[in-house]
Amino acid sequence: MEPEITDMVLLFQTVIQWIAIILSASTGVYDARKNGMDYFGALVIAVIVAVGGGTIRDLLLDRYPLFWLADPIYLISIFIVGIIGIILIPISRTDLPGDQKHSSGFLQSIVRLIFGTSGTFAFIDSFALGMWAYLGTMYALTSGIPPIIAPIMGVITASFGGVLRDILFAKIPELFKPSQFYAIASFAGATAYVLMSMEGFSSTDGFIVCMIVTVFVRMTSIRYNITSF
Repeated sequence: MEPEITDMVLLFQTVIQWIAIILSASTGVYDARKNGMDYFGALVIAVIVAVGGGTIRDLLLDRYPLFWLADPIYLISIFIVGIIGIILIPISRTDLPGDQKHSSGFLQSIVRLIFGTSGTFAFIDSFALGMWAYLGTMYALTSGIPPIIAPIMGVITASFGGVLRDILFAKIPELFKPSQFYAIASFAGATAYVLMSMEGFSSTDGFIVCMIVTVFVRMTSIRYNITSF
């Protein structure tokens, strides 16, 4: 029975990581196209946002091979999401008149309806944030990292892909400027997971609580414009 439980937990974690990568890659492509990047640039940003934080986590935890090198499904998924995003999301062109900056096809209109709505985009991003916070914290605990340090791994996993993205955009990372809660939201979710783990709850229960706390803190800060200082 025990190996079956272990296999189920591993499958659960793999699925969560896969979904988080798809969501992060989607937001990465959107950000890249919005910032005027071409096909190659959008793919690079998608990869950076999707695996950047997890790569730093694995390096710090001495986990080899890196998670995206161990399983090709992750890079394949990013590539597929990137190609679809590049086709559907029009590039922003500041050198064109306003009515010519975006193509006006039906599919592009649907994409702009989804990603162009700040609340929808923020919710997708918050959902991915919670997943990464869970994964980083969970891997830290299973690697023997003290519980008081584990949430930091959650924050790094959840946030540092965005830091690398902003560096490539040649701007100060949003994480380091006064803004609506991002790292704070992931830290809150990661801490909730640690507390659940210390109380003996299952990884699945901890994941659910981590997601709820992360998304709640993030969306509340956006809804009421609560910013760090």
